[in-house]
Amino acid sequence: MPNISIMSCSNFTILFLHFLTAIVPTLVHGSSKNLAHIHLYMHDKLSSPNATVTKVVNGSKPIPTLPSLNFGDIIVYDDLLTEGPSPDSTPIGRGQAFYPVADQNKPALLIVMNIILTSGEYNGSSIAVMGTDYIFAPVRELSVIGGTGQFRMARGYVIWKTFSFNTTSGDAVLELDIYAKKTKTY
Repeated sequence: MPNISIMSCSNFTILFLHFLTAIVPTLVHGSSKNLAHIHLYMHDKLSSPNATVTKVVNGSKPIPTLPSLNFGDIIVYDDLLTEGPSPDSTPIGRGQAFYPVADQNKPALLIVMNIILTSGEYNGSSIAVMGTDYIFAPVRELSVIGGTGQFRMARGYVIWKTFSFNTTSGDAVLELDIYAKKTKTY
């Protein structure tokens, strides 16, 4: 019967643990070359001129904590996406969406959005996003549910934060960190 020393078991354990630390992240998240991180700012402009947001359906029940919104309101937007928080920073696309006010008691929007990328590494691709935006929460998480081009059948999530909000005009700048796992195109 072979004699296995404690030293060789210890070396095997170290080698095995090293292997696991190398392979487990790939098994869980996929190859890092397939994971995209896009940081951008979305300019939600309610004020005239050049508003990018319009209400298309008026709901009937005011939200207690934000009476300017009604349960059942449906809003459509076509917002500028930029690299930085200023609307004059480099444009990288458009955020095109609609959202109903979907909670009867809190200001919560059901976001259904396409992020249309028009410059940079992902020019011509889009990312489909859906989820609830509790607008007073400091950080919200929405789901990446698909896309086109390099993001066909993508999965992932978006960290969504209010960067700035003008209480007089209603204009807002939202900061988005998008983590999308790209898939092979077919």
